Amino acid sequence: MTNTLCCVIVDDEQGAIEVLSSFVNKVSWLELGASFTDPLEALNYLSNEQVDLVFMDINMPDLDGMQLAKLVQKMGVEIVFCTAYPEHAVESYEVQALDYLLKPIPFERFLAAANRAQSQRYPAETNQSPESIEQGHSQIFIKSGAQIHQVDSDKISFIKKDGHYIIFKINGKELLSRMTFSQLLELLPTKDFVQVHRSYVVAVKKIEVIQKQFIQIESKEIPIGDSFKKEFFQRVNFIGN
Repeated sequence: MTNTLCCVIVDDEQGAIEVLSSFVNKVSWLELGASFTDPLEALNYLSNEQVDLVFMDINMPDLDGMQLAKLVQKMGVEIVFCTAYPEHAVESYEVQALDYLLKPIPFERFLAAANRAQSQRYPAETNQSPESIEQGHSQIFIKSGAQIHQVDSDKISFIKKDGHYIIFKINGKELLSRMTFSQLLELLPTKDFVQVHRSYVVAVKKIEVIQKQFIQIESKEIPIGDSFKKEFFQRVNFIGN
């Protein structure tokens, strides 16, 4: 069972709180402890309650997000900034923020930040079985157009980058999503997928044939990039042991 993270939302705009709350409700292992439009009330709550993760705005009255982050740093709380202003990104590193999300926030970016917090709080231990590690990553959410699809990662054969879009090959069909490769890699279970080219990620279990320059999956020839060859062949050898 995936460990639950208790989170708090701090934003002086109620509309933003509603959006983030709806995102939290879509993630089974996130639990919303409280939400605040007043950062001073949030500080009092965080000082007295056990919280794992805070999603907070930066531009707020009385106490802004950066000031609040500095005050709660020693409480062991992970911080994800949610703001409409990109100019604070560098400053966010000074308070060791886990992530920096720009509004309007796509759900997949929210989920990637939550997954990162989960990995930080509960890193995989050496005595965990492969099955127990896999359970936490078997379902991923992919936004395509106006819809969000829940996808079983075991059904993904390979993934291709095409410009600003990512194409998922799932059970012989294609699902198109607008995201970066780095966001994609944060969503996937790393034990089941490997990047073989700057434009391709493949499911290890779906590989049918491996040749020196390409992989074959479902009759599709996928190139192996020179910079990815060493890691890929090491990975395959490990799988084969």
